[in-house]
Parts: sequence; C-alpha cells; structure tokens
Amino acid sequence: MLVSVLADASTPQAVKVAAAFSLGAIRSPDGVKQLEAATHGAPAVAGVAADSLGRIGGNRAVFDLIGLLQSSDAFVRGKAAIGLGEAGGPTKPSLAIAYREAAARAISAAFGAEQDPEVRWRMAWALSRSYYANAQSTLRLMLSDKQELVRLMALRGLARLGDPSLMVPVRLLATDPSWRVRVEARNTLIALGDRSTIVNVTPPAVPADDLSTPQPLASGAPYGDHPQVALVTNRGTIIVEMFPDVAPYNVDSFLHLVDHGLYNNNAFFRVIWDFVAQGGGYKNDPNADPPYTVPAELNPLEQLTGVLALGLDYDAKTNTPKLDSGGTQFYLTESPQLHLDEAFTTMGRVVKGMAAVDALVEHRQEDGVKGADIAIKVYRCVPVTPQTPAAEERLRDFEVDELAP
Repeated sequence: MLVSVLADASTPQAVKVAAAFSLGAIRSPDGVKQLEAATHGAPAVAGVAADSLGRIGGNRAVFDLIGLLQSSDAFVRGKAAIGLGEAGGPTKPSLAIAYREAAARAISAAFGAEQDPEVRWRMAWALSRSYYANAQSTLRLMLSDKQELVRLMALRGLARLGDPSLMVPVRLLATDPSWRVRVEARNTLIALGDRSTIVNVTPPAVPADDLSTPQPLASGAPYGDHPQVALVTNRGTIIVEMFPDVAPYNVDSFLHLVDHGLYNNNAFFRVIWDFVAQGGGYKNDPNADPPYTVPAELNPLEQLTGVLALGLDYDAKTNTPKLDSGGTQFYLTESPQLHLDEAFTTMGRVVKGMAAVDALVEHRQEDGVKGADIAIKVYRCVPVTPQTPAAEERLRDFEVDELAP
C-alpha cells in the first residue's frame, strides 16, 4: 500500500512524505525501488525518502545516497548525509569495504564544499557515527572548524577511533569556548587514555530569566494545538512545547501525568552531559514499571537539541529498544542524537531554559536517586514563545541558532 501511494502521481505531497517515512520506519526492502524514484521528486518527499533509504541500509542505498549529496536542495543534502550515517550503522546490513570507503570520501568531499550550517553538522554526524575509521584526516580538520557542532561531532568520531596518537589535537579543545565541546573533549581524552589533562566542564551559569516561573494553566484547561509545560527544577526552569499533531498518544499521556502531579519532586536519575537528562521514574523510582505503556508514534522530527521523548525498555539479549514500551520516564537531549530517531518518539522540544537542562548535574542511575537534581514542580503553563508558522518550522526542523535568544 505504501509503495502504491508513493508511486501515484495524484497523491498529495504530505501523504507522500508520510508514505516515504513509513517505508523507512518499517525498514521494508520492498520499498527501495520506489524510494529511489521518490528521491528525484519534490524536495520535501525526496529528503524523507533519502532518510528512509538509510534506515533500510545496504550497498544499494549507499550508492543512491552518495549521489544525493550533490542535490541543489539543502534539505535533501542534509537528509542524504543522515541516510548515509544510518546505512553505515551497526544495526544495518554490513557494507562492502568499497562502499564504506566511497561513502567516507563522498561525505568528506561534500563537507569541504558545503556552506549551509544545517547540512554541515549533519555531514559531520554521519562521519563521526559510521565512517570514522575511513575519515580520520577529515575529522582532524573538523576539530578547528568554526561551527560548534562540527567540532563536537569530530570529537565523538575520534573517540570511537581510540587512537592515542590523537591526544595532542584533542587537547587543544580542552579550553574550547563551547561547554558541549569541552565535555566531548574530556570524554574523548578519556577514551584515548588521557585522564590527566584538566578540562573545565562546569556548565555555564543559568540566566536570571530562566530562574523565573511562568504562569500556570488550570489542570482542566484544554490542551490546545501547542501546549507548553514548565519543569521547575532546582537548577532553573525548563519550558517545553508539545507536538500533539505528530505524537498525540505520547503527548496526551505526558500531559495527563503532568496534570496529576506524577512528575512533581521527581529525580533526574540519569544525566549524561552532552547526551540526555532523564527523569520521570514511576513513583520516583527509575526501576518501577507504570501500570500502562504508550504506543510508539515514530515521526520525521529529528532528535535535535532539547527534544523531549519517552524512554523505552531495552531487550536484554539484543540491547535494542523495545517499541511501544514507553511509560512515564522521559528524557531531554543536550545535543543532536540522531541515532535515536529510529526507535524513540519525538513529542516536544525545549523553547526556553536549555541552560537549566545543561546545568543538571551528571548522575547515573546506579548512583541511586539520592543526590540527583529534581523537577520540583511540573505544570502546564501559558505559552512563553511565539507560535507562528515560521516559529513552529524553526522549532521543529532546525538546530543551528534555534535556541539562541
């Protein structure tokens, strides 16, 4: 059905986008031929089709995606990069050495000519995620890039390489102006065997405005198209806008729990800097199971910085997330985490207070709840940011400068 919908010239564009995305979500090899055809259509469809080819993976997908790196449309180029990063991942069909090397060369060359900042960091993500072993020289050059996220992704890739000879260039980023980059520099140095270099990973101060609390809404008030939720923590106030149009069940469950006070005085039991801050344990117990689960509502929204999603249970044998296992636990991303797109449902994003998210102290679940930062009070609030179509597009689709004042 999805293939026929995507092939039908009379199908509305929005429906084609949904069909292209769904073929990737179910990783159907039977959809590859039609997805390839769709990459030559309208950019909105072509980009999602490129992403889906990457989710399916294989040498054929890599061949198609390499060509799309030269698209005249930035959205398509960015999605082609993501698709290549996905296709080279550990859960996908193994790539032939020649295809893996060709992908690394193509992304490296495209990155050198790319001007769009959104596309550039996605290309850097693909190299750091899947092609680091074939792109060491490119990753080293990225360490001095002017774009924060490119430097950050380069460090992640070099950490995966694990080559101690890389310590010297990595040490140069121990004093980087970006807190997230310094965190990754610390992590990379540790991965390379250097635990002696001092790296200041103290988060930036939370602005005074992020210590104030917004006006609450009555728990019985209608949710509306763009409901916002305030998480008043001991570090500052985080405000998240929900996306009920793409994840209605997830949003409805989350807001129901908010209205019933489940998240009040609830610990952020797992905080990994530059990854996620996770809380929402049922009855404040990260090991307790709630009485119900929420179905997955995978959607094309990427796991960018400040994304809100429900945590999932993991299969003990395969160490992979179980779809439809979401409950009360949620997480907020502290930087783009595109590898989570395939299993976790994006249902909201921080619109104010990212500094408070970053200020949440590092904490592991095995440390116990005691000592963790907490969400003192969580409630629905009067929106604090514009909700125009342009603002919504920026919020949902863009990373660069999205969270800047």
